[in-house]
Parts: sequence; structure tokens; C-alpha cells
Amino acid sequence: MDGHRGDDVAGPRSRKWRPLLALGTAACVLVASELTWLFWDDLMYPVGDPRACAGSDTALPDVITAGGTRLPSDATQVRYYTHEGQAVVSFVSARMPGYLVRAHLIPDTAPPLLDREHGSAYGLGPDESDLPEGLCGEGIRGPAWTFDLPMPPGMAGLPGVPSPGTVLVEGSPDDNFALRTPARVQVAFPLVTADD
Repeated sequence: MDGHRGDDVAGPRSRKWRPLLALGTAACVLVASELTWLFWDDLMYPVGDPRACAGSDTALPDVITAGGTRLPSDATQVRYYTHEGQAVVSFVSARMPGYLVRAHLIPDTAPPLLDREHGSAYGLGPDESDLPEGLCGEGIRGPAWTFDLPMPPGMAGLPGVPSPGTVLVEGSPDDNFALRTPARVQVAFPLVTADD
């Protein structure tokens, strides 16, 4: 008999807590959803930047300076991958070869000078594409030109000075010495940190 009496007493007490339990659960769900919304970029994107590719370990600034030159103002489809002090940035721009001139990769001449003195053909055929490891988005379509970024003045030949990087640009499938319009560009360069 005592067992039955305890069950009767426990029943009404547990019913008293149900509204409070439901209210507490609703409050927890609300807080969790607000925190998820607040930190959504950090949860969904590497380093909190939708332009960063999976595996990136360093965020780049809003205005990216790739290889010492700001990306063109019309740059679209910007993606980047950073890993162990190196970065690869990919973008599409119709402002080629202006970007190459500003980056001092080709001389400022009209028409633009694409020759083996200022760059070299990259080993991609017309129906091939290349996407560096870690970089997301679309790859460079062949044919393509590659350029070495110039060393800063006074730095050439110094021991321990890393290469400033390379630029890979989509070439025209119709003219070996012209660029696509718009062209996809990939710039690979070492990251400069405050410690450098």
C-alpha cells in the first residue's frame, strides 16, 4: 500500500514541473539558435571568411593584396587558400593586362607585351584546367601564361629571401600572345606577417 501512495504523490509533483521544463528547454533552444546565428560564418567557413577554401589557416584582409598588388576592383569569384605561410588567390577580372602592368610583370606598352622575356607558356592545353591543391572554385583553363613576381628592390640575390610568388593567367584559345577577357588569375605568394 505504501508503494501506491508514493506513486500517487509523485504524479502530481512531476506534472507541476512540466511547464517549467518546457520553458527551460525552449530558452536553451533559443540561446543555442542565437549563438549559431551569431557565429555562423565561423562555423561554416574556414577562418570566418566565405572566400576562404577548406583547410585555410589564416584569414586574408577584406582588400586582398596579392603579390604586392591589390586585386582589380572588378575582381569576382575571389577564393583563397592559406597554409603554413603561403597563399594562393584566385579571381576573375576583365582588367587584364592592367593588373599585370601594375604588378610589374609586363611592361606598360600598347599593345600589351606577352612574350617569353616577361613570362612563359604554362603547360595546359585548350581543354585542360588546373587547380592548385587546397584551392577551391574553378581552375585556370588552358592555354595559360605564368609570371614570376619581381623581387623587391635591393632584395634580389639575398640569402634566405623567399620568392615573391607567381601569377598564372588564362590565355586566349585563339591567340597565343593574348589573354582571355575576362581572365581567371591565380596568384601564389608568401604571407607577410607582423613578425616579418
